[in-house]
Amino acid sequence: MRECGLDRARREMSFSGYISLRAHARMLEACARHCDDELFALRWTRMLGAGAENTVSLAVRHAPDLRSGFDVAARFLRIAVDLDAAGAEVEGRTASLHFAFSPELVCRNQLVDRTVSKTLSLLMRSAGPDARLVEVELSRDAPANTAEHEAFFGVPVRYGTRACRITIHTGDADVSNPFYDADLFAALCELNQRRLADRRRADDFIAVVSDAIAARIQEPGLTIGDVANAVATSVRVLQRRLAGRGLTFNQLHDSVRRRMAEDLLAHTDFPVSEIAFRLGFSAVGNFTRAARRWFGCPPSEWRRADSRDGR
Repeated sequence: MRECGLDRARREMSFSGYISLRAHARMLEACARHCDDELFALRWTRMLGAGAENTVSLAVRHAPDLRSGFDVAARFLRIAVDLDAAGAEVEGRTASLHFAFSPELVCRNQLVDRTVSKTLSLLMRSAGPDARLVEVELSRDAPANTAEHEAFFGVPVRYGTRACRITIHTGDADVSNPFYDADLFAALCELNQRRLADRRRADDFIAVVSDAIAARIQEPGLTIGDVANAVATSVRVLQRRLAGRGLTFNQLHDSVRRRMAEDLLAHTDFPVSEIAFRLGFSAVGNFTRAARRWFGCPPSEWRRADSRDGR
């Protein structure tokens, strides 16, 4: 927690408190590294479970049937965790839930494992006795030993996908849920809808634009026009809205690159040349000059200093 800047926050946190997803992801990676355990997040779920119920998991538990439960999970999951997108499909006797994180999130391996295993645990609480897991897709790098992941989930696992996906054989997805409570389900859905509306109002336009930049960060010639198209607005409107926050497009592009550079240098073994390519620099020298401006030293030197500090 100290490495990730969360040691001071823990004394002030409550159940309604907020820790950024990036900080949480970095903390999970640090824990895995300190424990020398690539399955740290999976073991956490196995030992401690999915955690306490929340308004989303309660709505899933008290839904009329499994089909409704998956729909509710897809609609409201982003209340519980910062997601770029989520959705559900039910076809015949198969149901799947998929979700994706922001493309700016570099440190995602342990976060993906924790989020998928936790979500799966919550879904299986309400899936009924005939439900069984069919396949898991993880938007993370393939581990050195894929057999351990498959042993944990008990099904084939695909890695490096755009989104995470949990696919379950449901039996009959329309069979009545024995835990269904019409009044409680309606009240929970209304509460979750209000919470989601509050969350959307709080969503910063800067975060939306930053995600659009991060998704295209490898493009050396990325322009404000490219990003304006991605967020469905005009260049002039985007410039005006950024200016209202005291920013220019170039400043925001630079800050996204810096955050991603920090995570890539601190939490991967990629060569500096590979990181420069991933961040859209046309030459390693351009990345080196940017790093000197950001960190006061070349990227390789910052990486060594960061490693000595324990991060």
